Amino acid sequence: MKAFNDYTRREEFSIFRDFFLEHGQYKEVKKKEYFARQDFTTAHAAYIKKGMFRYIRTDEKGCEHIVGYTFEGEYVGDYPWCMKKEKAMVSIQATADSQIYCASAEEMTAFFSASAETQKLERILAEELFVQTYKRLLDIYCKTPVELYLDLVKRYPDFLDYITLKEVASFLRVTPETISHIRKKLE
Repeated sequence: MKAFNDYTRREEFSIFRDFFLEHGQYKEVKKKEYFARQDFTTAHAAYIKKGMFRYIRTDEKGCEHIVGYTFEGEYVGDYPWCMKKEKAMVSIQATADSQIYCASAEEMTAFFSASAETQKLERILAEELFVQTYKRLLDIYCKTPVELYLDLVKRYPDFLDYITLKEVASFLRVTPETISHIRKKLE
């Protein structure tokens, strides 16, 4: 499976993955169960051994917006707020039955403090999360819906096996009808 969040495949992150696999608590999360809930304190992150999760932000009107995904071989958590032990900015929901290795903020802090190598990894993680967020912001402002859709297809060719068109539309900030028109145009 191709990495949706490319930074997670960097060689440096293998020690982070190993940390979760060796020290994390194994959990099974059923489809539609929540890993974190918006506006509730979160203090865990996890490595996804199997499955996938969606990140949902609910606005003040109660409308849900899909703002991200994370898949097998990647990490799940509202990382900045987890490390600060503050209220999550998003809800994180399993979109398939999933197997994860979960660690607390305290365990991750101890891991990152253990050596110069892990301190560097923490800095790289923060940089990669910033780059990912900045790129998404620029894409939303500068690319057409067709370009955004094609980027998604290139980045994760079999995404439609896991994500509904309605969710794709929310993630790309367009209507489901727009996605249908784009798909017809590209056929």
